[in-house]
Amino acid sequence: MVSAQEIISFIETYFPKKLSYEWDNCGLQVGSYSDKVDSVLICVDVTEEVLKEAILLGAKLIISHHPLIFQGIKSIKDDTPEGRIIIDAIKNGINIYSAHTSADVSKHGINYWLANLIGLENIEGLNIKQKSGYFKVVVYVPVDYVQNVLEAMANEGAGFVGKYSHCFFAVEGEGSFKPQEGAKPFLGQVGRLEKVKEVRLESIVPEDKLKNVIKSMLKAHPYEEVAYDIYRLENDISYESLGVVGEREVLAKELILELKQKLNLDFVKASIQKDAFKKIAIVSGSGKDLIKDAYFKGADCLITGEVGHHGILLAKSLSMSIIELGHYESEKVFVDIVYSLFEDFKKKDDLKIYKSKINTSFTNIY
Repeated sequence: MVSAQEIISFIETYFPKKLSYEWDNCGLQVGSYSDKVDSVLICVDVTEEVLKEAILLGAKLIISHHPLIFQGIKSIKDDTPEGRIIIDAIKNGINIYSAHTSADVSKHGINYWLANLIGLENIEGLNIKQKSGYFKVVVYVPVDYVQNVLEAMANEGAGFVGKYSHCFFAVEGEGSFKPQEGAKPFLGQVGRLEKVKEVRLESIVPEDKLKNVIKSMLKAHPYEEVAYDIYRLENDISYESLGVVGEREVLAKELILELKQKLNLDFVKASIQKDAFKKIAIVSGSGKDLIKDAYFKGADCLITGEVGHHGILLAKSLSMSIIELGHYESEKVFVDIVYSLFEDFKKKDDLKIYKSKINTSFTNIY
């Protein structure tokens, strides 16, 4: 079995905790990083019904979008729903982890997923949370150890280009060195010039992953002193953003019907100011605070979970349309996104991954 820490580290390669907002509470909510896990349940909200579902499935880790513990609590008692969930989770050895705004902001998260679902083009961030550049790392490795070093670097985020991983370049050559007094060479003898077949291995590394890539590379490399170079690149900077905006020419009625069909929704609420759109913004959950951001980006329409009455009034004054999917309805794709991320991981570690069947919208049309 794999540890909770290993699973959390895997999730945070896609939804880094540092992307979460200060007011949020992403991360491990209940449990221990060292606990062993053989099954995972993915959900939007951790309710008593979801916890019962986890117990029945034998899941030892719940990964939720919304945090169970959002604000500080002063006591854990069984006379409150939150208290009962925490107590029962501990009794049943269930860990609870949340990826909230970290999943909203990430390019692997909800907003980019929705943008791709409806075919937006030239997608860019709506409200920039973080930006980072890239480095190229070059290291010289003895031939027999190339794969070990490559995998160590790739596991920490080196070599990712778009949807491709393990993007490295390697060329073979001859390295030379003379160990001095006090050295403990992996190859050769002190005071003697050595020549060794080596490979120049190089790859692109995001700025926020550079430290861990270097650390892992040095650990996997057999040499006492490792020769490597780091170059800052002028490649496009990567942006992480709360909300996205993209281009697509579409009729308002056509877009509404498409959203209902693709997200399996019975209804949406809409305030339509134009019959057709050219630029569309998306903010999962509550988008009321980003209405002006969408307007200044030139969006004709904002697709979101909810904006409330005053948000509708503001958007109308800006001649911008609003399509409200419902808060839960705009974020339920989190379950599918996380499930898809586990496709390779679960094969490697024989994990059982479950999608929660509990609908936590609690809203019906009568």
